[in-house]
Amino acid sequence: MTTDVHSQLLREVRRLRIALMYFTRIPVGGLSVWTPSELNNAMRYFPWVGILVGLACSGIFLLLIPWLPVQAVIVLVLVSHCLLTGCFHEDGLADVCDGFGGAFDRSEKMQIMKDSRVGTYGVVGLWSVLMLKFALLSALPIAMIPPLLLLAHGLSRLVPLSVMCLLSYVGDPEESRVKPVAESITSIDLSVAGLVVVPLLWFWPIATLVMLFTLLLLIIVLCQLANRQIGGYTGDYLGFSQQISEVVVYIVGVSLWISA
Repeated sequence: MTTDVHSQLLREVRRLRIALMYFTRIPVGGLSVWTPSELNNAMRYFPWVGILVGLACSGIFLLLIPWLPVQAVIVLVLVSHCLLTGCFHEDGLADVCDGFGGAFDRSEKMQIMKDSRVGTYGVVGLWSVLMLKFALLSALPIAMIPPLLLLAHGLSRLVPLSVMCLLSYVGDPEESRVKPVAESITSIDLSVAGLVVVPLLWFWPIATLVMLFTLLLLIIVLCQLANRQIGGYTGDYLGFSQQISEVVVYIVGVSLWISA
């Protein structure tokens, strides 16, 4: 029995390390190869990785705010996030904006999204999202920014997992061998991921509940958009959904805490 528990613990630690290596630039040491099934299971820790990213961004904010203007610190926090994640989700955002904005035919959209170059729609999409993040965070009292960073990075990563549960993967199998993409998620994976809301509910119950309800509505919209545009989801679309969800959490947070 003890051996089984120890083996399961080691498997979970490996899955968490895979999630950290896949979604961030955080060194995990001695881990460079994993199977597609391991990547699928590692998705259960996606929101938990978001919590770690949110903690890092909050820490950077608190470290710099005594020395620099708040707007400068927010810019540095946004840049730090991009460096910490390797612009993983921002890349998906730009590709989806280019694909959905630059073509009408499904196959053309998919082809554009595979192009490594960033077009006009991608640039505008990235600029708009980054500016929205900056403007919304700048509108908050300083004390509210670290909690909102934590909420946004944790909760926004639940949305791509929900999209995976509700839609079919329609990406190119050949491309996914070069840039691996998780293609399935189980109810157990989703349950482990969903536990991320427990500590958030403990500290910020009302804000977390309102954000979860808003994200539920957003999931419906994102799924309808993906089905209409490409008939399912791709790895890029998951990144796009995370970025849009993060902005939505900022909007809800600002609406709640500015009016309070």
